[in-house]
Amino acid sequence: MLTQFTDPFAVRTFVTLRPDLLVREREQEQDGLLDLAGLFSGPGPYNTVRLAWGAEMHHHPASSGDSNDVASALAELCGYDPMDIRGTVHFTGNSRESDSAPGMDDENHFALLEALAQVCNAQGVRLWRQYRPCHTVMIRATDYAPGDLIWDHTGTQHRFASLEPYPPTSDLARRHPDARRYVCTDGCSMPAPSHGHGMRADRAPAGYWQRTGNQLLPAAD
Repeated sequence: MLTQFTDPFAVRTFVTLRPDLLVREREQEQDGLLDLAGLFSGPGPYNTVRLAWGAEMHHHPASSGDSNDVASALAELCGYDPMDIRGTVHFTGNSRESDSAPGMDDENHFALLEALAQVCNAQGVRLWRQYRPCHTVMIRATDYAPGDLIWDHTGTQHRFASLEPYPPTSDLARRHPDARRYVCTDGCSMPAPSHGHGMRADRAPAGYWQRTGNQLLPAAD
């Protein structure tokens, strides 16, 4: 994992990981710090595991919650002796040995996600998230199945029919042989981004939810 953050204007993110592998991410409000002492109930102090400069994991050694196997393995991956971490853990930036901490900058946030993915791959498990309908999720072209609704850039609905290459005589096919397009039942076609594209969660095809295991929540009250 990475590095010392130096940009005071960088987006900073708090992350939590429950024993059931539910991950939650929250961006830090301007000048907002997380009160670490207030996160945990029960006797004794919480414990801080420094994963890297600018990335820490906080947990309560006296927690009676379920074992958080991914968090325990993450600590070992970062060089710590085996430990039995239980309950929800909280990831933050550098607390500087105080009881408050900022979120992680983008570099440490992404490095954390990569390290968690490495642990999950080794354990044969996967993390999952919860989204509200208005949230954005990343959709892959292969998430669509025939009959799924798909929206064009104007917000118009179409029915997905197939994922196809461009005609070999087209300029796009000559310049980008791997380019693909969404073809719809009404004859409409649109480019299929090679690395996926953002979409409102309530417009995501069933294939996205099946692939990720993520959960769509009802709209917030």
